[in-house]
Amino acid sequence: MNILVALLHHIAAFTLVGTLLTELVLIRQPLTMSSAKSLRLIDSIYGLSAMLIIMLGVLRVMYFEKGQDYYLHNHAFMLKMSAFIVVGLLSIYPTKVFLQWGKAVKQNQLPSLPEGQARTIQRILKLELAGIFFILAGAVLMAKGHTI
Repeated sequence: MNILVALLHHIAAFTLVGTLLTELVLIRQPLTMSSAKSLRLIDSIYGLSAMLIIMLGVLRVMYFEKGQDYYLHNHAFMLKMSAFIVVGLLSIYPTKVFLQWGKAVKQNQLPSLPEGQARTIQRILKLELAGIFFILAGAVLMAKGHTI
């Protein structure tokens, strides 16, 4: 069971990174009905993968790995969790924008995406991807037995 939970946790993490990269590619192009629908769907997958990462991560910490005591006193783990929280908070704005497109998309109308808003979303997505670096750094440090 430990291996299955770890595998699913990693698949969710790779899915999250893939969705971020896909959103960045799509938001850099002129908005079309197809890309608007894709961005909404991909952002939903992003949210689902983030929720799976949290749920599976909690299971790993509490039941399948080294135990809560180890993780809650490990600075590398705290770096990883802090970065995950920052990435999650950054994701709120793009998600809010994509959700606001719902009515227009359902009516088959191209949603509004002013150039400034598109640039802001691009910057946020890049910051989220940069945050992934710190999540991975924390994971590597933990895997090598470092607590920082």
